[in-house]
Amino acid sequence: PPRHHLIEGFQNPGLAIGAALCVVPLIIHLLNRQRHKPQPWAAMRFVLAAYKRTRRRVQMENLLLLLARMLAVALFALAIARPFATGDSPLAGLREERRDLVLLVDASASTGYRSDVETVHAALVRRGTELLEGLDGDRGDRARIALVGQRPRVFSWTDPADAREILESLTEPRHEASDFAATLGAVAEALEEDARSGLGSALEVRLLTDLQQSFFFDRLGSREADGDESARAPVIAEQLARFEALGADVLVEDHGPRALRPENLSVSALTLLGEAPRVGAPFDLAVEVRNHGDDDVLAERVALTVGETRLPSQRIDVPARGSAEATFTIVLEEPGQHAIVASLEGDRLTVDDARAIAVDAPPPLRVLLVNGAPADRIQDDEVGFLRAVLTPPEEFLGAPGASSPFDVTVVGPGELDAQDSPIEESDLIVLANVGAVPTPVVERLERHVAAGATLLITMGDRASDFDRWTRGLERADGTGLLPAEPTRVVTSPRERSYFRVSEFAEASPELAYFADEKRRPLLTEVPIYDFVATEPLEGAAVLARLSDARRSPLLVDRPYGAGRTLLWTSSIDRGWNRIPDSGKTFVPLVLELFDAISPERSRDHNVGVGESLTITTAEFPRDPILVGPRGDQAPLEGDVEERADGRWRLPTIDGDDLDRVGVYEVRTTDARALPIAVRLDAAESDLARAAIAEIESIHPSLEVWTPSESGGDAAPRTREGSGELWRWLATAALAFLVFESLWGAYVGSRRRRIA
Repeated sequence: PPRHHLIEGFQNPGLAIGAALCVVPLIIHLLNRQRHKPQPWAAMRFVLAAYKRTRRRVQMENLLLLLARMLAVALFALAIARPFATGDSPLAGLREERRDLVLLVDASASTGYRSDVETVHAALVRRGTELLEGLDGDRGDRARIALVGQRPRVFSWTDPADAREILESLTEPRHEASDFAATLGAVAEALEEDARSGLGSALEVRLLTDLQQSFFFDRLGSREADGDESARAPVIAEQLARFEALGADVLVEDHGPRALRPENLSVSALTLLGEAPRVGAPFDLAVEVRNHGDDDVLAERVALTVGETRLPSQRIDVPARGSAEATFTIVLEEPGQHAIVASLEGDRLTVDDARAIAVDAPPPLRVLLVNGAPADRIQDDEVGFLRAVLTPPEEFLGAPGASSPFDVTVVGPGELDAQDSPIEESDLIVLANVGAVPTPVVERLERHVAAGATLLITMGDRASDFDRWTRGLERADGTGLLPAEPTRVVTSPRERSYFRVSEFAEASPELAYFADEKRRPLLTEVPIYDFVATEPLEGAAVLARLSDARRSPLLVDRPYGAGRTLLWTSSIDRGWNRIPDSGKTFVPLVLELFDAISPERSRDHNVGVGESLTITTAEFPRDPILVGPRGDQAPLEGDVEERADGRWRLPTIDGDDLDRVGVYEVRTTDARALPIAVRLDAAESDLARAAIAEIESIHPSLEVWTPSESGGDAAPRTREGSGELWRWLATAALAFLVFESLWGAYVGSRRRRIA
């Protein structure tokens, strides 16, 4: 048979000490008995005779007084320890249940959907306030608020009135997706800590949500599940098992729109088409609009704003549960980051009716060509063909007013030694068939490349004296600028045979253009007559090899500090090969190679809600501030750091400061504002609702309640109550104290009358 306990436990660990105080009256009584020494005298015979007649009654009266005092102390100790009893205890009728309410409030962006006169978010806050008003703070009821968003936000236990203030401060939903499993885990951890501490209040857990399907069933990031099963539901079930172990269920209250698939249009993506943007050259931007409803949408207006300029809008038809694109042609007149915002006319969910992107039109890449073999004719000049590719005539730039992506400076080897040589002002340096390099120049090159620049070395007849040439660029420990050690010049009999590229790194961005089967012969079939045999050093990667017996490297790449160095073992002119004679080979080879090896000059300023970002600038950012989409401003806290390449790194912008969808700006005193585009998770735009049966199948502890269907309030399954008994114990202690006082007064007055 089950065992029933009067008291299940105590919430105060000092019970033993308090209960021990009940023996204090007994000790006082015993001490008082030992303090008096009897002395016989004649008159005492009459007193002793009277005492013998009433001794039993006096002893009983004294015993009652002693027990009353001891019980009062013991009951006070028990009351302070706050014992509690469960429903199967004989004292269950005397318990005073205290309620603990946990409110999980869906704070994701989808709750901004406006249904009738208020948003779903407003309905959730209103409902949460009603539930909190049903608690009694004087009785000891507590509430805990947990916001279900991109990351858990769990508040501590608090008075219901304070919890209402927290809830009412949530004036709008957060612009973020939800991670229900993470929030459940954080709440379960807090409740498990309560259970270990011995708290035994009745626990009630409610989730207020719009019942969005992705809240319960969307996949987690890139994780894939078997078949159509969601990867999110099993993780939620794991956390709900912890609630089940605590004896608590989760009541899901549905306060979303009644339609199973509410109508909603969203700007789901902005995609750059074609080549990367550059100043003055037109480029195309595709705006994807997605229809999440069951009805076609005709002639939806799509607007585009570039900075402060609004372009002519377009109208598109968007099929039901499908998408459509509007393509805009844009021209950026200034280098740097530009904010572009695409927007719709607006519907019931406004947060996804606009989407921004930060587009970078970088300044021209500063290229320093060190010409080791100059000549009057372009055909004979070492960098003649290379310079022609990097500085094409204006008619080849694609559009009137477009600027070249390269800013080219040509110098001779002797000019490098001058103090004003533009080494430090260059992003990419090409040593083309250069002989010996003076030691001071090598030191400047080492510092500049280590700071983030790129060095490309090409061979030729003037760079064939390896003893002189490698004296500065190569070091015995392999830490020099050269990525490979040259050994000898290899020459083919041009009349009878030649070398060619036998293999190359097709996945590398430098040579990926030639990976296509139709373009491969443009690289692999061009004659190469002469090259320098080399041995790649540690850490170097061979991007292309030749067809000789040793499979000698043609292009070698190796990191050097924050930058990189590359070695082209043949010449860059047509002296040692016929690559410059083939425009279909040389032009894409140069452009793709230079684009891939360009040092970092800008960063992606596009982030999701809540993601952190670090920005670098070319100019010193004086007094930087962050300006939000609503115009609110806050200084960037932290120190500005100078990088090795001369650029400046701003303090990291925390994700909590990028918590809204739209365009932020980093403004400084002297420099141009830098935009940051914060984007919404596209999954929040799909308002399709989950079926109640599917939700309840995740775990037995989930129960869904829909107000419009059920009527009235929900009766959640809660943990069996374990109410407290301290009020009754305190009342009993007071009763015993009153009884002891009245009984003591009566006994004392009666004994005085007898005496």
